Amino acid sequence: MKILKTLMVLIWMSVIFTFSNQPSKESSNLSDSLILKTVRIIEKFNHKQYSDEEILKKFVKPVRKMAHFTIYLVLGILVFLMLKEYNIKDTIIVSLLICIIYALTDEIHQLFIVGRSGNLIDCLIDTLGSIIGILVLNIKRRYKNEKN
Repeated sequence: MKILKTLMVLIWMSVIFTFSNQPSKESSNLSDSLILKTVRIIEKFNHKQYSDEEILKKFVKPVRKMAHFTIYLVLGILVFLMLKEYNIKDTIIVSLLICIIYALTDEIHQLFIVGRSGNLIDCLIDTLGSIIGILVLNIKRRYKNEKN
């Protein structure tokens, strides 16, 4: 189980790295396309139509920030589960440190990608996602242990 959980962390970090390694235009095209497809599906149910420009203006920033949050929430959970396998003391703190360091290095990495920049706000959002993932999982595990 240790190897599998370690592998899951490394794979997820690779996914994050791959997204961060996309030039700005490629990254924007991917998120814009996803947003437009999602809104077009929703429009079918509420019978309201918006222009692409209206949709992107309204949704790009929140969707991209939520993506940061969610991706690092998953990373926090995976790192926590991995460290539990290794019986690391202070699993919560060590998990959080790993996630924060990875978020910082990820933002630094983006400084070297065409059209991208490192963003402290994104790093804080990543950290918040990690904290929530780690804490929710920890609370769930404690509740489950108390119940048994």
